[in-house]
Amino acid sequence: MKLYQYGCSVSLGEEATTCYGKLIAEQYGYEFIQHSESSASNPHIALKFCETYSNITSQDFVIFGWSHPNRNSWYNKYENKWEHLNFIQQKKPGSVNTASVKDYVLHQNGDYIQYLHDWYPKHIVETTCKLNNLHFMHVDCVPGMVDVLMENKSKYIADHLHPNDEGHRYIHNLLQDELSRLI
Repeated sequence: MKLYQYGCSVSLGEEATTCYGKLIAEQYGYEFIQHSESSASNPHIALKFCETYSNITSQDFVIFGWSHPNRNSWYNKYENKWEHLNFIQQKKPGSVNTASVKDYVLHQNGDYIQYLHDWYPKHIVETTCKLNNLHFMHVDCVPGMVDVLMENKSKYIADHLHPNDEGHRYIHNLLQDELSRLI
């Protein structure tokens, strides 16, 4: 039995030594498979799942840790890799397309795009999971869980956004009722 986790840096456990998905896997005796990526957009999370779901069986469990709907991902053909919004934020400078992508993002965001980037990735993964009899759950990481953790920032947040180990343990606790219904 395996637990697959998809998401952004919050699900990845960036700025921590563990993550809530790994804690859940340990709790239920699953092998932990991490597919989260720093700054991944919701459409990219769904795409990553669609590229890998054929490895998942009905004995496994999938966690989708959703990111902020304003994030974007794109494939950089010059680097042969996916890039995410962090490049625009200049957390990881060096993208060939930073200026043009920054202009695009500044002028395309709005309520419609946010709704779309929240709805259709979840719809894609839910439909795929249901058609393939896969067990799954959604976790609203950004802004959802992060907002909850910010109420006690000094205890749960490692930097400006990311949960520390105690923050991941707290997320793990918050998910217990839903997990007991699903697993």
